Amino acid sequence: MKHFKNQLDRPWAAYTFAACAAVLLFLFLSNIKVFLDGLNTVLKWLSPVFTGIVVAYLFDPVSEFFERHLFRKLSKERSRQFWGVMVTLLCVVGLLALLLLALIPSLVQSISKLVANWGDYTGKLKDLVTKVSVFLTEHHIAVDLSNVESLLDEGLQKLVALVKDNAKTILSTLGNVGTSVSNFAFGIMFGFCFLIAKDGILRALKQIRTAVIRKNRIERDNELLSNCHRVFIRYVGCTVLDALIVGVATLIFALVMGMPYAPLIAAIVAITNVIPTFGPMIGSVISIFFLILESPVQALIYFIFSCVLQSLDGMVIKPRLFKGSLGIPGVWTLVLIVLGGKVAGMAGILLAIPFAAIFVILYRETVVPRLRRREARLNEDGDVPPADRTPETPPAESAP
Repeated sequence: MKHFKNQLDRPWAAYTFAACAAVLLFLFLSNIKVFLDGLNTVLKWLSPVFTGIVVAYLFDPVSEFFERHLFRKLSKERSRQFWGVMVTLLCVVGLLALLLLALIPSLVQSISKLVANWGDYTGKLKDLVTKVSVFLTEHHIAVDLSNVESLLDEGLQKLVALVKDNAKTILSTLGNVGTSVSNFAFGIMFGFCFLIAKDGILRALKQIRTAVIRKNRIERDNELLSNCHRVFIRYVGCTVLDALIVGVATLIFALVMGMPYAPLIAAIVAITNVIPTFGPMIGSVISIFFLILESPVQALIYFIFSCVLQSLDGMVIKPRLFKGSLGIPGVWTLVLIVLGGKVAGMAGILLAIPFAAIFVILYRETVVPRLRRREARLNEDGDVPPADRTPETPPAESAP
């Protein structure tokens, strides 16, 4: 070993190491596509595991709630944890089943009705285009709408021909969707398995942290992680609860008013309401599109209701749920959503605000204390630089 260390101290060792590093870097950059493809393949393999970790993290508070309230009389902690996870799994499966039962029949009915009444819809649209064309002609506005009429005449035939010509691509896309659904299903299974084995996993992580991190640092990190966890779980819980409130209110209003596609519209509004800022607008536009094909009057009534509901949601419901606990100024919300969408797509849009809130916590609890300590050290040295200080006058000596 000593001889090896002596060899490393020689000048040629450094040059050899630098040359090998340069060769490896060149090989990596020249084959970066192969590396990225391999990394993408590995991530696809591990995607159910990542999904399971996310599922376990999100449903852990629900499982703990059932442990504390439903199974608190059980003597063994292991039994309380197991039955809490099982009840959580049953609730998730039941909610998914109810959602599918409400969504799939309405969706199939909506699509079949749209195809069956396509001629009536296109006839109404053609009449509207004709009226607009006459109005433009009377006012001497040169706009050619003939292409719109031909598109309405041949729209369904072109759609069918497009499906036939791209059958292979459509089947491949459906296969990818099926793979994604199966990975998500396996991820849910892994997540509840992680919940059952939560104590052992946390114990192993604690042992690893204790072995590599100092005790005082672990305590600070635990407090910081606890604050981040509180913010993230609060954001997710309040967002889901707000979406359920808006969806249920929409469903009740649609059923009372006798609107078609009531379950479908309520599900669309609830799902899109999870997306911050733009989600409610997207849900309203999709719902109005379904309604306007059936009854323009009902579409107008729903539009008025949607404006009122979203105003109440933005000014009353969400402020009471969140209570300003995220600490994000309102002016930054839109900027964060746009940046999150550019970086990570839909996941970035959904997670931009809680991640920004966590960043604010990290800044307040790590950067700000260091800046204050540095400011205190500078103040201890004095406000005046040493070069500008005037020398003190020595005390006068007493005469002998």
